[in-house]
Amino acid sequence: MKREDIRQGDGGGGDPFDEFVSARYQALLRGAYLITGDLHDARDLLHDALARVYPKRRTIRDLGAAEGYVRTTMVRTHVSRWRRTRREVLTSAPPDSPAAQAAEPDGQLAVALAGLPRRQRAAVVLRYYLDLPVAQVAQELGCSVATAKTHLARGIKALRQELEPVRELVGRDH
Repeated sequence: MKREDIRQGDGGGGDPFDEFVSARYQALLRGAYLITGDLHDARDLLHDALARVYPKRRTIRDLGAAEGYVRTTMVRTHVSRWRRTRREVLTSAPPDSPAAQAAEPDGQLAVALAGLPRRQRAAVVLRYYLDLPVAQVAQELGCSVATAKTHLARGIKALRQELEPVRELVGRDH
């Protein structure tokens, strides 16, 4: 089965999983983008996760749980890729100046997120973008609640340090 078939459905009799994917694709893609920091990597990650969950779709009783399965698969796939390569790759180059970064706050946040270690980035996205409780963040990362809290605290601290100079610059300009 092709990745496009998973996203667009196979034109068949209205598989509930296909309908779920159609309804939640953009939200899942945004989450994948925030995890990876790159749109192409995000699409690959989401499609890989959907391809892994698709064969198990018949065993998923609640489509609300399907989103959790896909998110968990995305996070674990992303972390696995990182572990295999053992290197951090920044997929987006930051703009040249803090003023340019301040002009696009969402772009600045994406750049700051891309600079975080992958598990911290995943924890921050799951908790604050997808609004999951800390216990579920830990479950999706495959770690303890204490470890998830550590990833969150370190990630937020790093984001504050990264974004504070931009906030000060914007405050002086207005």
